Amino acid sequence: MTKTKATVEEKQQLIAVMQQENALLDTILAQQSVLHTCVTKRDWAGLEGAMSNLQALSDTFSELETRRCALCETCNPAGESDVAPVLQEVRGKLLKSKVENTALNEYIRTTRRFLQGVFDSVVPQRRNKLYSRSGTIVNPEMSSIVLNQVI
Repeated sequence: MTKTKATVEEKQQLIAVMQQENALLDTILAQQSVLHTCVTKRDWAGLEGAMSNLQALSDTFSELETRRCALCETCNPAGESDVAPVLQEVRGKLLKSKVENTALNEYIRTTRRFLQGVFDSVVPQRRNKLYSRSGTIVNPEMSSIVLNQVI
């Protein structure tokens, strides 16, 4: 009889932890949106603040995830009918967060390639190729330039 009660208590604790994760993921998704806006508007001070907020939220989520994993050792959340909906909601938000990160990374990668192309065509670089100790070609660093306009 005590084993059933412990299982019910553990399920309730698991649901409570996953609901906390769910609420935290809402905050993380909102912060990711702020981060994306700061990057596209080139608000570097806001970007720094958003990154520190996102890091703190991520640390909190990691702690909750550790607690959830410890609770999952005793009961299977996917097999429980009352736990499964909360688990699906958390997984859906995690997937949305991953998509947001991928989109932001692709935007940054594309912008970086574009700017690198502009700088390569505008700033004359050394003609000689440099090689590392392992024999791979090392691209020389760009020389310093001063711009009188914002790109």
